[in-house]
Amino acid sequence: MRILTFGWDYPPMRNGGLGVACHGLTEELNSEGIEVIFVLPRKQTTIGNNQFLFADFAHNAPRSVYRVDSVLVPYQSAHSFIEMFLADGTRVRFSRTILEEVCRYADAAYAIAQTENFDLIHAHDWTSYLAGQKAKLASGKPLVLHVHATSFDQAASEFVDPYVYEIERRAFNDADSIVAISNYTRNIIVNRYNINPEKIEVVHNGIKPQEVKLFAPALAELKAQGKKIVFYHGRITIQKGVDYFIRAARKVVDHDPNIIFVISGWGDMEHEIMHLVGALGLSKNVIFAGALWEDERDRMYQSADLLVMPSVSEPFGLVPLEAIQQGTPALISKQSGVAEVLTHVLKVDFWDIDEMANKIIAVLRYETMNKQLVQEGQKEVLKLTWNRAARKVIDLYYKLLALFRREI
Repeated sequence: MRILTFGWDYPPMRNGGLGVACHGLTEELNSEGIEVIFVLPRKQTTIGNNQFLFADFAHNAPRSVYRVDSVLVPYQSAHSFIEMFLADGTRVRFSRTILEEVCRYADAAYAIAQTENFDLIHAHDWTSYLAGQKAKLASGKPLVLHVHATSFDQAASEFVDPYVYEIERRAFNDADSIVAISNYTRNIIVNRYNINPEKIEVVHNGIKPQEVKLFAPALAELKAQGKKIVFYHGRITIQKGVDYFIRAARKVVDHDPNIIFVISGWGDMEHEIMHLVGALGLSKNVIFAGALWEDERDRMYQSADLLVMPSVSEPFGLVPLEAIQQGTPALISKQSGVAEVLTHVLKVDFWDIDEMANKIIAVLRYETMNKQLVQEGQKEVLKLTWNRAARKVIDLYYKLLALFRREI
């Protein structure tokens, strides 16, 4: 079976969880004998042995048809300035709208679908939905959409981008099947987009089992002074609830000034959060670490006493799985998909900063609780693999193809 897959992001490009999820699933699909032709909008370095096509490179077609060369990132407003990190860590900023790039990518997808041989189309996230639809139009093959986030997650409110919402709505209706990464996301698709729930398959994200590589502790001087470390890792946007995290931090520090909060990430609320830290008098207790990746991120996981994911709306959330795998307990928002599959974590409503503060204090105070959360959490994480997710997706592929072949 050959799957023509469209995505916007793939490691080692450092943009967030979308690329990580695409890589994890694709590698396991390949290991199960599924041939994935992964299309990206621009030439980039990729990891793994997968077959890639780049929409800015001509394949037996006029170069103008394939030229997309987009370096814009997902999860952003359709009309805002766009920031991203290149593979070397350099931050760049663009003013060209992401909608223009999405449409150019879709045009390239139409041409690619006319020249490649494949059985089915799989498109990841809204930035690739138009590409998937154009490929379906060109080939007549069935289309699977993989929903990693919706407009309502990105806006963390009712005030969604109308252009992105319309792309999503039309794509959901046009798709032959939809993969939602959690029941949380499935409910949004059903209730906000009026999509038949029978069309949606829930496939939770996973993590790759691996032997943990131990690192020298980060912030060793602070820890030698008896400081406890609370870690946040993710984009600094309204969706991620970092402002609630900082307000809870104020309450924690009022109780115990020896607790340090480390923020890893970047995003459009970065300056706002820095001002909030200053306004709340937390400058001595909050460290902005920049965007930590790979070994630096894992080193921080291992050094932290607690990971907090305070998201306002989180379709899944890979960060707690990563932290637990590295031996750090997690406190997560109840408004997240990962809360459906993890039992041995602390959970709190994102808006309840009093309860968030209380649980942070408790897990840092009681060592027995901390160790139990890690030990039992690691047992759960061992079951949440990308291979498990891939097998569910493969079952969906075969069911969809069987139905498609009966219809023709």
